[in-house]
Amino acid sequence: MKDFFLDNYSVITKSVEFIAAISGTYYLKKNKNSVLKIFVFYLWLTFFVELIGEYSGLMRNNYDKEWFIKLKNSVFCKNMWLYNIYSFLSIGLLGVFYSGLLSNKSLKILIRAIVIFYSIFSIFYYTFTDAFFVLGLPYDDILASVIVSIYVISYFIELMNSEYILQYYKLPSFYISVALLLWYLCVTPLFIFNAYFREVNADFVIFRYLLLLFINICTYLCFAFGFWYSLKKSKQ
Repeated sequence: MKDFFLDNYSVITKSVEFIAAISGTYYLKKNKNSVLKIFVFYLWLTFFVELIGEYSGLMRNNYDKEWFIKLKNSVFCKNMWLYNIYSFLSIGLLGVFYSGLLSNKSLKILIRAIVIFYSIFSIFYYTFTDAFFVLGLPYDDILASVIVSIYVISYFIELMNSEYILQYYKLPSFYISVALLLWYLCVTPLFIFNAYFREVNADFVIFRYLLLLFINICTYLCFAFGFWYSLKKSKQ
């Protein structure tokens, strides 16, 4: 069973990402919601970035093609640039999404300020360093976890102070928020300690892959369930 999950890690991950994106798209067709459109776009962005990012695995080969040799010897050999763009867009999209969910002006200003600060910091960092093609932002995993946690907590604060608290189980945004918060809280320690164990502890690498796969499956299926269950309840 372990070997099955390891051998099909990429396929399984992209499958659950696709299921979540399709579920969100179907939900939007049945219930027009301009705010949720942003999150569904984020899901599709995640799926296609993961799909396109697979190209870096081809760089391990030695094809006798001129275009392949040029690509392999270029700064685009690794897909770090793609994931740096994705990280930048993800924080912005999730910020816009949660800002749209909130009506409290103070919380909306807080989230917008975070998005602006993160955007300015990212642009300056990548402009004045050579890190864009080789490294992410300093402490990017911790920074993203803190930012998304602030987004989600702001949403929960407003939800608890609103009339929708009695019907939280009908809101896809509730399931999205729970899944996002748990994902970042669970995977951040894995990314932090990964650098210390990758070279010397093969068991940790396997454990990391399996745990990350399990977390991804739970997260994206939770997104899909949220869309399905909310749609079901809205018809009752």
